[in-house]
Amino acid sequence: MALILILTGLALLIIALILFVQGRKDAPQGTPLPNGRGILALTLAGLLLALASQLPVFRG
Repeated sequence: MALILILTGLALLIIALILFVQGRKDAPQGTPLPNGRGILALTLAGLLLALASQLPVFRG
């Protein structure tokens, strides 16, 4: 179960990184990212899933 949480969290973080890099490349310099809130939500969800895998409940 912990491995599934880690892999899901990693996948979300990779998707967030790809969206960030594409948004940074397409946006003019000095403007905010068009999908900044989505990137933030994906990053937080990925981190929470990856950290949740370290809880004693999921260790076995």
